[in-house]
Amino acid sequence: MLLAEQSLTELRLRGQQVRAAVTVFADEARRRSAVGLRAVDSRALLSVLHDLPVDLPIPLPSLDAHALRTLHTAPPGVVDQEDGQGILVRRLVPAARVELVLVHGARGISPDQWDSAVRDASQFAPFCARGVLLSHPVSERAGHGPGSPDHPDLDLLLLKARFYGVGVATHGPAGLRWLQAPAPYRPLRHSAAQWLFHEQAWRQLGPDWS
Repeated sequence: MLLAEQSLTELRLRGQQVRAAVTVFADEARRRSAVGLRAVDSRALLSVLHDLPVDLPIPLPSLDAHALRTLHTAPPGVVDQEDGQGILVRRLVPAARVELVLVHGARGISPDQWDSAVRDASQFAPFCARGVLLSHPVSERAGHGPGSPDHPDLDLLLLKARFYGVGVATHGPAGLRWLQAPAPYRPLRHSAAQWLFHEQAWRQLGPDWS
């Protein structure tokens, strides 16, 4: 499987510089742009919003004091509130979703960094699919096919990465090639922490990104 490098963008997520594949939700991106709203990366605010339905009126008396105080700090475009009518409507939805994170290091992952790279990639498991990009030179080594790094520890790396659901990619003649595809991302639940992760990515992409 080839991975087009132009489909990836450089982001800093969870303290790491990574390449990421991101889906942008155009309707929400345009709505935010129209009201001057950028990323919303307050975990407290997202935690409250996460429990509210979208585009449905919520009676203010049904919300506790903490939720009301938190929503009072929301910037324009997050909620619509009519105090006279005693209702609130959540408008904010995610503007982007990170589909894949590729840990690559400054110049790719060298063999002596393979173990730590797999661990670094594993921290993205709650949020998206994840992989590592190797820097070791490629060859036509038997058993792995074209574009596989010729290194005696490759099989062990693939075994460890498979255990953690981490994909392994390398540079090929036509682009990035997966030696082992990442495990599909299937979250057990959706949370405000996941939403915050995607908002942090959106803050770096900006409203004009496409």
